[in-house]
Amino acid sequence: MPEQTQQNTVRRRRGVRLVAVVVAVLVAVAGPIGGVGVIASAPATDDTREIAYGETVSGAVDSVDPIRSNPTENSHTGDFYYEPVSFEGEAGDLVDVQVFAPTDTALVLVGPDGQQLAHNEDGGEGNNSQITHRLPSDGTYTIQVTSHFSEDHFEYLLSLDQLEESEDLEMTVGDTVAGTVDETNDESYQYNGRYETVQIDGTVGQEVELSLSSSEDSALYIIAPNGKIAAEEVAPYSGRDATIQYTFGNDLPHTVVVATGDSNDQFSYVLTAEDVTNVTENETDTESEENASNNSTASSTDDGDDQHAGTSHGQTEPAESTIEILDSGLNRTSATLGSSVEYTVSVANYGDKTGTFDRPVVVDGQTVARLNGTVEPYQMRTITTEVTLDRTGQFQVSLDNESAETLTAVPPTAPEGNTVAISNDTQVGFEPNATTGEAVQFTFDTTSTDATLRSVSIDSAGSGTLWLEAVRTQNLSAGGPPANGVTVAHGFVLSPSLQTAGNTTQSPVQNGTVTLAVDRTALGDTPEASVVLYRYDEASSSWIPLHTTRVASAADTVTYRAQTTTFSTIAVGTVDPVSTTGSLSKTAISADETVTVSATLRNDGSAAVERTVPITVDGNTVTERTVSVPAGGERTVSASLSPAAGTHDVGVGGTSVGTLTVEAVTTEAEVTTSEAATEATTTGGSGAGFGVLAALLAVTIALLTAARRRA
Repeated sequence: MPEQTQQNTVRRRRGVRLVAVVVAVLVAVAGPIGGVGVIASAPATDDTREIAYGETVSGAVDSVDPIRSNPTENSHTGDFYYEPVSFEGEAGDLVDVQVFAPTDTALVLVGPDGQQLAHNEDGGEGNNSQITHRLPSDGTYTIQVTSHFSEDHFEYLLSLDQLEESEDLEMTVGDTVAGTVDETNDESYQYNGRYETVQIDGTVGQEVELSLSSSEDSALYIIAPNGKIAAEEVAPYSGRDATIQYTFGNDLPHTVVVATGDSNDQFSYVLTAEDVTNVTENETDTESEENASNNSTASSTDDGDDQHAGTSHGQTEPAESTIEILDSGLNRTSATLGSSVEYTVSVANYGDKTGTFDRPVVVDGQTVARLNGTVEPYQMRTITTEVTLDRTGQFQVSLDNESAETLTAVPPTAPEGNTVAISNDTQVGFEPNATTGEAVQFTFDTTSTDATLRSVSIDSAGSGTLWLEAVRTQNLSAGGPPANGVTVAHGFVLSPSLQTAGNTTQSPVQNGTVTLAVDRTALGDTPEASVVLYRYDEASSSWIPLHTTRVASAADTVTYRAQTTTFSTIAVGTVDPVSTTGSLSKTAISADETVTVSATLRNDGSAAVERTVPITVDGNTVTERTVSVPAGGERTVSASLSPAAGTHDVGVGGTSVGTLTVEAVTTEAEVTTSEAATEATTTGGSGAGFGVLAALLAVTIALLTAARRRA
């Protein structure tokens, strides 16, 4: 943890250089400062706050706080209000105390025995203060948060960190080391007393920025491989950082000398090495301007003989917000499927202007929620959101691209059924031991105002854990399936998947059924048999009716079940349930024959339908047939017709089935008469006299024949 804290502090220091109010770096300082006596101050009040390592607290210095003498040894007089903040420490702890406020702050560290151990002004960036110190004993320590100015009132943020001193005094560019210079170190007049050396490795042409932070007036030197001082910087007064930018001329190790400018024999420090090789010239110029502004002429409000005369006190930069993350993470790392876990972030605004925090919460690379809110200047805020997982297993959860935590989701120990509600719109079903070809039934109760998903059955296409996510859709009134008279505006997106040996296969479906209950008021006057379920086909961007059966009809709801081989969005629609086709057994007959007319009725609706089919000749109904057609079935009826001679249009159910030609038939009497007439016409001559003669001749022959018989 100390190493991580050091890195976070370095990032804070660099990130706020453009604002003048920032988080400084790390900690380290040892033993009491020589020559500092007992504090002359009023006793602490009930306003004493507490802080622990790794924490940041907020507070306010005002006239209700105790008063002490001038903590900064400048010429200012008056009452210096301070707020005491206590913490528990042990001998040898290396602590880093930093305060952030809109004014020129000061810090004082008091030991368990009431002795002042260290004080600092302007040790942080801008006008903020920082103390790094090694604690001399176990006990309760007090941090006094106060100001460069008497009777100053302000709000502040205070952070406390504990660091580990670096045992290996070697570093590369990008590293941070912390240490303490004491009586065990060498002493040199050239470096104003005791000092420590740190070896740094770089590559030729690489540009590095070295920064030394200490409660004393920091002094920093770079020794080239030839033993000569290549660069040096001594801070202008106590608490200021010493910073050097240096370009390596070769790949040989260089030596960094950590020292102080006030001949103090004991002090702690933090040394950072940042690669600035790719920093643009404009960025470098900006940093130079900021550094220059820190050493600008004193403002008119500071008329004392300060030990750091020439430094501007008070806010001179435009107000900015500087929001940083103090802590973030899950409230637990294991959860039951369908239950929610909290992801919380604690942030602080180290700037003078209200800022906005907005970052995504990411689960396995996908954004699932956002943490956002405003943060007032020098205030902290905790923001929380919920994360709900719709699968079991392990997931990586993080705030944006921060370090991730592992969240484990497990099935319910004693689930009611095999589905879990993830939200009002989403339920997830799971079967951990599905086998190939097994029909798995998932029981749901995903309700909308017009339809409720009751159950889904899936034939598993493999062995493993079978999942089914059911999400209620938004309004489908526009773009939904055909729905003549039906006002069911919601559908359900069904997404099955199969987990086998850690791998997930989407849509492992061979066959399936879906059961929906539809509110009767949503059906209106539409016949129940006309209602079917539709599936949305992504490939053709169209709705496809499914083979649907009405399975129950109650006072409030009508329940439908449909079969499908592919799952997607399922919604309620309507069809014209019965279609009729017909045929003629013959298209031409004689008048003494009959023809058979057949009518086939198909029911594509969801319930049995009874239909009366009129059979017509030339538009006139000559007979009717009544038949009941089951859902999804067909029925055929027929009738025999004997129309009069002529050409006729024959129809069934109002639809023409063809043209029938009927030929007239000649009777036997008509045929005999016709033949006799023909014989008489062809045997004699012509004229009226010939007819009479023929008749007389016939009578004579008849009489002769009769007489002969008598004889």
